[in-house]
Order: sequence, then structure tokens, then C-alpha cells
Amino acid sequence: MGADERQQRGRSEKNRSVPDTITCTAELTVNRPQPAALALFTPEGERAWVPGWDPSYPAPQRREGAGAVFLTGHAEETTIWVMVDKGERGFRYARVTAGDTAGTVTVTVVDAAPTRTRLRVEYDLTALGPNGAARLEAFRGSFGNYIAEWEAAIAAMSPAGA
Repeated sequence: MGADERQQRGRSEKNRSVPDTITCTAELTVNRPQPAALALFTPEGERAWVPGWDPSYPAPQRREGAGAVFLTGHAEETTIWVMVDKGERGFRYARVTAGDTAGTVTVTVVDAAPTRTRLRVEYDLTALGPNGAARLEAFRGSFGNYIAEWEAAIAAMSPAGA
């Protein structure tokens, strides 16, 4: 490979495009029976293990079930969440952070035993602009660690019913 080829190859690697859409999937184990494990991934359930998680509800009387809407904020950004589906084996949320990203988050039971539940978490996100595209690239790179942190935070909680 000549110097010109190496230089051109280096330019193309530097200018590679950031993603406009990603799908990230990972699994985690929660040492709780299925209903209690799933409850930890509701807006209110996440308060117990996600530092700073403080959802608000435009319609406070509608906090659960398909169509329920809640908002979360981090720094200067607000994310709008809508529960799309809810069933015995999981649920799916749609989420939009204006000018940044939009997509879905799905939590599904993979396997359940009396005191342990294996869950799959999937984020399917689309960038809504250049900042969102950069955020997706970073999110994709750290997703496995992100879910491992969730698993550790939940494990550090008191056992269900304690």
C-alpha cells in the first residue's frame, strides 16, 4: 500500500459516519420473581435503583398501562415516554428527546424461576440530529456496561419483601 492509499484510508476512517439508528440488546438477571422483577422497570419501580430518576406525569391518574405518559429530565433535556404495550412477560415504551433521539425500549422476560428472572432489554433508537447521532454512537459503545450497572444496582437493593 502506497502513502497516498494509506492517507486516503486514514481520512475515510476519520470521517466515518456516526449512526443514525441503533438497536442494542442485552440480558440481565434479577433475583426476584417475575412480577417483582418487571415492576422494577416501571416508571415508579426505577426510582428504587436509578439515582436521580424522578418521573413526572402529565396525567397523574394514568401512571400504568398502554398509553400512560411520563417525563424524565437530565440536565437541560426532557424525555417523553409512552407505555406502548404491557403484558405478563414484559412491556415496551416509546421515548422521544426532542432534537436528540427517539425510539423504543423493550423489557422482556427470557426465563423465570420462583426467585430469579432473566430479562432482555432492547433499545431501538434513531437520531434526530447530529447531537443525537453522536449520542447513539457513544450509547452503543457503552450499552453492555450500562446494563451491567443496572444489574449491579438492582442486586444491591434489599431483597423483595424485606
